[in-house]
Amino acid sequence: MTKRFYVPLLAFTPLMVNADPLTEYQHLPTAVTEMPFFSTDAQAQQRTEEYNTAIDALDTALDDCEAEVCETLTQRQTDLEYAIDDHQEKNGTSITSWLGGPAYTPEVGLMVAAGGLFSFSTNREEQELQRSSVSLFAVGTQGDAGFGYGIRSKQNLFFDNNDTRFSGALTFSDDAENYWGIGYDKGKAQDSSDDTLMRNTSLTYDANLSFKNDYGFYFGPALRLKYYQADEDEIPLTASLDDNFNEFKDKPLSIGLGVTVNYDTRDVTVNAWEGQYLNFEYINYGSVIGSDNDYQKVLLDYRYYHSFNPGRVVAVYNAMQWSKGDVPFYDMPTLGGSFSLRGLYAGRFRDNNAIEHTVEYRHTFQRNNGDLSAHGMTVWGGIGSIAGDDSNLYDNLLYSYGVGYRYELQPRMNVRIDFGFSADDSGLFLTFTEAF
Repeated sequence: MTKRFYVPLLAFTPLMVNADPLTEYQHLPTAVTEMPFFSTDAQAQQRTEEYNTAIDALDTALDDCEAEVCETLTQRQTDLEYAIDDHQEKNGTSITSWLGGPAYTPEVGLMVAAGGLFSFSTNREEQELQRSSVSLFAVGTQGDAGFGYGIRSKQNLFFDNNDTRFSGALTFSDDAENYWGIGYDKGKAQDSSDDTLMRNTSLTYDANLSFKNDYGFYFGPALRLKYYQADEDEIPLTASLDDNFNEFKDKPLSIGLGVTVNYDTRDVTVNAWEGQYLNFEYINYGSVIGSDNDYQKVLLDYRYYHSFNPGRVVAVYNAMQWSKGDVPFYDMPTLGGSFSLRGLYAGRFRDNNAIEHTVEYRHTFQRNNGDLSAHGMTVWGGIGSIAGDDSNLYDNLLYSYGVGYRYELQPRMNVRIDFGFSADDSGLFLTFTEAF
């Protein structure tokens, strides 16, 4: 296992010929409590390079060593590889990591994704400040409708001792998806086929800016933008017979402004081990701000996290979505995808209202010395429902369950590979950060 992050070289210390790396780099601490906070970013970056140089020296020594010595060298190398994370987190230095590989989702079929995760501190002097992060993925797909492509990005930025926050999510795609229509019965009526496959160009951007008040609540403005244009030459039967699709197919742009209010005690927002999160969002979409459609949406979201042992976390997710007005099919509340009831096709079930409850167990494996490793796994199960009227929620339940692998690519920021299953679909999801 190699867990290394390289930074620009600020200085070079040549390796001593025949030097013993166990003693040559003994000054590099592996315990967080012994790691210094450097007064300048240049000094912190230099220490990171010292760790990398030491690891290289140990790697060279491992090419020719006796069994007992090799075991000691390997252990020291592993300790230093983990120590880089702790050093960089404590000193707020920036980290860039790259990731790529194949995946399969029920929405697009086989895909290849490549991208990166960049994390940093907006003010390294504030040592309690959460690390900000920006991820970007490029995706190529090969499904029943041929080649497709897309871009996905998430931004989580923290300022002023966590009192000011910005979160954003961007998705763009030129691809195909299946469209069943509105309501539970339409989603259950048939499996995916040429009669449901619809090619489209889609762009979504969600952004929240929030400020903490004296009572511990975050509040601020929210922006929602959705553009969806179906290919007129490839309208499937299920869409051509759907009243909502025919009404809104020529109204592809929805723009909404609103407010978000939440209470957040999570230790780390992108990978919480402890705390609670209660969120309320109200978004109004209207022609006065350039939207093709007029409607309102409300989200109520509650999450709870409890760590009963180091590396053993139970996470609970509950969400309810309401919509009212002239809601286009492409922005109706839905279930499924990589963040909601994983394994259920995103958009197969859509209606004016949706609700979801998911429980997940997250387990991080320990190293030989008892510290947490970079490797983990998770299992989850969830139920959900959609309905045209909120009084009919829970009439027809949907479910999802699965298992996943976790690798801590950066401090408290995981790569996740999830295998999700439902009664109608299944999928393998590869992405950054937790589902909730």
